[in-house]
Amino acid sequence: MSTISELATSSSTDAYGNTITTAVSNDELTSEDFITLMLKELELQDPTEPVDSASMMSTQLQLSTLSANTATVDAMEALQVSFENSTLANSASLIGNIIENGDLNDEGINKQYQVSSVEGVEGVIYLSVYELNEYYDLYSFDETLDSEAIINESNEGSSITFTKSDGTEISLSTYNKSYEDLAVELSLYDGITASMAENTNGQSQLVVSLEGGASTLSQSSSYLSYSKSNASSYKSEAEQILYSEITKIY
Repeated sequence: MSTISELATSSSTDAYGNTITTAVSNDELTSEDFITLMLKELELQDPTEPVDSASMMSTQLQLSTLSANTATVDAMEALQVSFENSTLANSASLIGNIIENGDLNDEGINKQYQVSSVEGVEGVIYLSVYELNEYYDLYSFDETLDSEAIINESNEGSSITFTKSDGTEISLSTYNKSYEDLAVELSLYDGITASMAENTNGQSQLVVSLEGGASTLSQSSSYLSYSKSNASSYKSEAEQILYSEITKIY
């Protein structure tokens, strides 16, 4: 077997003692390869039966077509790799975002997920996500050195009212009560968690958490200072969803 520019050819001897090419194999043929093959064919041809020029031109055309097809396949493969890399880079920007994919929970509400990572497998982009369990509103009241100190001793009509996302109102009197008293009373209601927490300054704060988010706090003759923030909880087990199935991004 001989090799021509990575072109493998197999030869044999015919009944008249002439060497002939029986097989050619290569993934990429060039013009130089064809010229080499043509000269070799002319060298080994039977003088009494020369190679037909039309047949030689047909062979050249076939080789040229094969080379063009191979180049096209290579270009398409390179384009596919470039597209996959671009899609993976775009999907990576979703890490940390909340998304939906059209799945519904038991209450018929769209499930929401937070994206933790992305992965490309054979051209398919998968997102590793954690399903959102619940939204919370957090109310942090003024810090105090004594959680049992009375916060309002002068106005019997003072109160605070939490309005939950479903419209439920929870009103508490603040008269002659401490933050500790309010924490105990608020914890008796469904969907509310209240406790005294020690902050970084070593002082106590009343922190109230309301499920569902979108809540409000109003006061009547009460002037308690507070700040409001939001929090979320997620399921502990990660899931995989397809990047192509995303229906909404927050």
